[in-house]
Amino acid sequence: MKKVFIARTSCISPQESFRTNGFFSSWKAAQAETDQLHAIEPDYKGIITDAGKRRRMAHLIKMGVSTSLDCLTLPDGNLLIPDAIMSATAMGGLEDTEKFLRCIIDNGEDLLNPSNFIQSTGNTFGGQTGLLLGHHGYNVTYAHGGYSMESALTDAMLQLTSGDIKDALVTGADEITATEYEVMRKMGFWRGGRQMGEGSSSFLLTTEKEGSVCELAAVSLLHETTPKQIANSIEELANSNQLKATDIDLVLTGCDCDKAAEKEISDRFPVTDYKQWCGQYGTKSGFGLWIGTQLLSRGIAPKGNQWEQKQLKNIAIYSEYRQNDYTLMLLKMAQIN
Repeated sequence: MKKVFIARTSCISPQESFRTNGFFSSWKAAQAETDQLHAIEPDYKGIITDAGKRRRMAHLIKMGVSTSLDCLTLPDGNLLIPDAIMSATAMGGLEDTEKFLRCIIDNGEDLLNPSNFIQSTGNTFGGQTGLLLGHHGYNVTYAHGGYSMESALTDAMLQLTSGDIKDALVTGADEITATEYEVMRKMGFWRGGRQMGEGSSSFLLTTEKEGSVCELAAVSLLHETTPKQIANSIEELANSNQLKATDIDLVLTGCDCDKAAEKEISDRFPVTDYKQWCGQYGTKSGFGLWIGTQLLSRGIAPKGNQWEQKQLKNIAIYSEYRQNDYTLMLLKMAQIN
């Protein structure tokens, strides 16, 4: 069966992650009293050059479109047109959803502007990316809560390994809104030091090994599991990919509130919590995947609160969303023979 590789990546996050070479040099972990981690956004003028289109785009769309276009920009400045576009979002365009609902209330359901409704759907940034690229191929969005990013990646991997496509753009994005934060605060979701985050991560997947960043060896969705079963699943994921548990150099954990699972994993594997840099949102596992690609390609590894030069070979990414959706991914360093 064909292997799947990550050829290019791009990320907008609460850290300096977009088009930067100063990886980790200025990064700061979230503090307990910090409730919201807003994305550090780039100057969109240099990415979405059409001022009219840019002005009409909401916050989520700008992030998703920008990382998508950046991921597809070749060294000569031209844009690569992928065979397929897969997008992922847990909550969709909340900003436009709220505007549309306010408009319904304020105008008594009369004379409603449809723009906010059109842009509130989860598939908007994937659709906008397709329009800007002039892409007429497969374009689908997954909105499955904490499984959204992994569902999009699974779709891409299935089509790549079956030979239906040669490359695929996969983007996951979610945003913060004041209303969402306040509603979840009243539900008690932010108790225990959890921080709300946002961001967008894009990946160009291909079956071509040469020039790739790393291999995306596996994506797994877990259901109705226990802390011990989660740790066991990491070992099983390694074994199914011809690895031993000791071959996993690092597990990037995105735990929400399942401290027992976090302890079970840390007792068996070297771990680093990637969520401390991005906060909690539905597609945060995309940020974790992006972190993994950076560690493998840059030859660095965590050492306490610092980073050291060390070549990792295999990284597992564990993600939990609202103590309900559990996922695993496995990255391997792509060694060109």
